[in-house]
Amino acid sequence: MKVTDPNLSRRRTATDRQIERGRRRMVPNNERGTSNRRPTVRTVAEAAGVSPSLVSFVFNERPGVSEPTRQHVRNVAAELGYQPDPRARELRTGKATIMGLVVRNVANPFFNEILMGMQERAEGDGVSVLAMDSQFDAAREEAHVRSLASRRTAGLAIVPVGDASTVRLWQQLQPTAPLAIVNARLTAAPEIPHVTPDDETAVDLAFHHLYEMGHRKIALLSAPPQLMPDGDRTARYLQLCSEHHVLPSPIYASLRGDGLTEHLSEVFGMPTAERPTAIITNSDHTAAYVYHAIRHQGLIVGRDISVIGHDDLATSSLLSPGLTTVRLDLREMGRQAYRRLTEPGLGNHREPVELIVRGSTGPLREA
Repeated sequence: MKVTDPNLSRRRTATDRQIERGRRRMVPNNERGTSNRRPTVRTVAEAAGVSPSLVSFVFNERPGVSEPTRQHVRNVAAELGYQPDPRARELRTGKATIMGLVVRNVANPFFNEILMGMQERAEGDGVSVLAMDSQFDAAREEAHVRSLASRRTAGLAIVPVGDASTVRLWQQLQPTAPLAIVNARLTAAPEIPHVTPDDETAVDLAFHHLYEMGHRKIALLSAPPQLMPDGDRTARYLQLCSEHHVLPSPIYASLRGDGLTEHLSEVFGMPTAERPTAIITNSDHTAAYVYHAIRHQGLIVGRDISVIGHDDLATSSLLSPGLTTVRLDLREMGRQAYRRLTEPGLGNHREPVELIVRGSTGPLREA
């Protein structure tokens, strides 16, 4: 025979009535013409049968609240649709709940992976990541930095365009807020933590792979010098060309889709004796445009012109032929960027790389 505790039943009934009263406070009464109101700490407290201070303790993760009571308050809050006001929490604690991320081309999945890595770390701390795209535009990048500073953002990870001017701007506007530079190496700001791929090794792996297959006309695709956040890749490429007595062929072009295919089509449209037989790109994203430009000239990727990417995006193996590329853990770069915003004293992080060989590279064809 099942025995029911009448006191427990009465307590549950009373709580149910309190929740219902809380709901009625938020539901518009058409007869009286009242409007919806956002539930408050007091609304939750009354519905849960506890004090407002206890509700605050629960949502601020303060000690001294039993787990059953904590769960009961959270359940009631969920029923009522209550969400803590992050601005109020920031005022109480003095800690912002937003970190900023400014990238230079959100169309490139590389930067989405960086964002996801940052979010993995941030969510555990109850922090949100606000991402903005400069679109390779220095003025837009400056506007984003000013906007994030005006919001009292707790820290900033930036994939910069060009020089360190916006980095200095952030330091001026938010002198106590941490900063991390991602996917760039700014020699003008050596004191700021940098999170980058091992770019020199990446160029080494790509260049030697092509050289060993007989290629001597090896091009390097890069952003224009005024938009280039660092020159490490280009400097290492030029050094390798000198060491191996290869005529350097850097290609400086807009890395956005508009205009890139047209620019590359001109390169691949040159006479056979003049055009490169292989190209090292700065990302898998731009490598897809390289494929299109090669085919636009009636040439075959991997046979007439070999292509090497950088990043090993999830779609790179699905290209036809699959893209030979430099692999690295992009989400780990995002996680490391977030750590440098929350753990003072961490230095630079250089993410390891490896070459993944697929069908987009092949031996030099005899003329």
